[in-house]
Amino acid sequence: MKLPMTASRRFGYCCLLLGLVFVGTNRAKAAEPDAAQVAAALQELLVEAVAIGEKSVVAISRVRKDAQEPSIALRFPFGAARQSLDPTSPDFVPSDFGAGVIVDATGLVLTTLHVLGDVDTSTYYVWQQKRPFYATVIATAPWYDLAVLKIDGAGFHPIKFGDASMARKGQIVIALGNPAAIARDGNASASTGVISNIARRAPPTPSRSNEPLGRETLHHYGTLIQTDAKLDFGYSGGALLNLDGEMIGLTTSYAGSANAETAAGLAIPVDKDFLRIVDTLKSGQTPEFGFLGVGPETLNVSLRQQGMHGASLASVMAGTPAARAGLRTNDVVTHIDDHAIFNESDLFWRIGILAPGTTAQLRVVRGDVSDPNVAVIDLPVTVSKKYLNTVRKPIITADIPNWRGLVVDYATASPTFAQLVERPPADSLYVADVVQDSPSWQAGIRVGSFITHVGDLKVSTPIEFAELVQGITDEVTLHVTSNGTDTTPRTVSP
Repeated sequence: MKLPMTASRRFGYCCLLLGLVFVGTNRAKAAEPDAAQVAAALQELLVEAVAIGEKSVVAISRVRKDAQEPSIALRFPFGAARQSLDPTSPDFVPSDFGAGVIVDATGLVLTTLHVLGDVDTSTYYVWQQKRPFYATVIATAPWYDLAVLKIDGAGFHPIKFGDASMARKGQIVIALGNPAAIARDGNASASTGVISNIARRAPPTPSRSNEPLGRETLHHYGTLIQTDAKLDFGYSGGALLNLDGEMIGLTTSYAGSANAETAAGLAIPVDKDFLRIVDTLKSGQTPEFGFLGVGPETLNVSLRQQGMHGASLASVMAGTPAARAGLRTNDVVTHIDDHAIFNESDLFWRIGILAPGTTAQLRVVRGDVSDPNVAVIDLPVTVSKKYLNTVRKPIITADIPNWRGLVVDYATASPTFAQLVERPPADSLYVADVVQDSPSWQAGIRVGSFITHVGDLKVSTPIEFAELVQGITDEVTLHVTSNGTDTTPRTVSP
């Protein structure tokens, strides 16, 4: 079978590189590697990878709604503002900018949420290969710092996704983005480097976060790829490519530290969890994240010096997946699925990235962790949904389905769950919304209460609730509680 030209040439260059390296390292041969040939082969791989990826990378401009629309003052050297220009003009220079990648041929563009700034006060323009488009926000995920925009047009090329779970230190990568708005026409700029590290934490942002220690997103727990490819501000939302032109990371130009003038070389890894989140955003919804219900702590320094790892459970919250699975205070979680846990951040990351309803396998040490004969237990735990106390609230454009005006969610998704003195029953649902004057409203059900039963059947997940009420055309009795103890039957009419 004849390979396509690009694949065939790529294979040939790889063989050439390997062959020359072999010749150079085989001291039994007199031939020396031809440095020019090696350099040319590597150069051709880089050029082809950029050619594959750059069609899918766009520039994003952010314009304040209160600016003179549809134009804004163009900034010139020495501070002279000489005229106003339309943001779709080739001469327009945005003061707020970033990058994005096309993830669907219909014109869906993925970027980092921080590129969008304040959505309520901003409008957005996307440039793709010198073509300007007005963009609208489809959905956002503040806890994962992602957003999807929509542009109307044709001839869009979705990015090819790779697999960052295969990424290794030293791997050659290419970053495509819009540094300092230089690539504002949508013709992406490129930089090259290697993967410096994996599972790195985003720098803290204490001034903008409701989470402790400035952990505004899940990336502050250690999800990110680090690269030495030069990522100036404006690379946020761009693509980190492998040598096949596949995107293995979405670049993000976080400041390296407080008051830093240069960006850290970081990227959100493209893996199965990333793809789940992106698919949810493309549908106009915001993704959900896992919740266990424990207060973990890092092991003391003496145990870590002995080579032990894990997160010790300082507390286990009643009415949560952790309690239902049998986890206890002072248990040490050493693994979640196949991932080793070294500290509390690892535990939050590996649980938080899971979709609610996912069953994870936890390896637990119960007893004296320094005892070689200590009990090691494997516990399956089905996670529920985390309440996201983010500064920025998610944007959803898809219709939220309701049943007779009622929207339910996991009990742990309630903003008051952790503060309730009388914990709601382990098997219950949080009433997230009730349409005013709907049958559920008229039955006396209100936001903030909890549903324990549909008829005589317990219910604990939104999927269970949907299955139980599906197809029912007559009255349904729901058992509702507001304090976690006493329940009241509420009859909901059709």
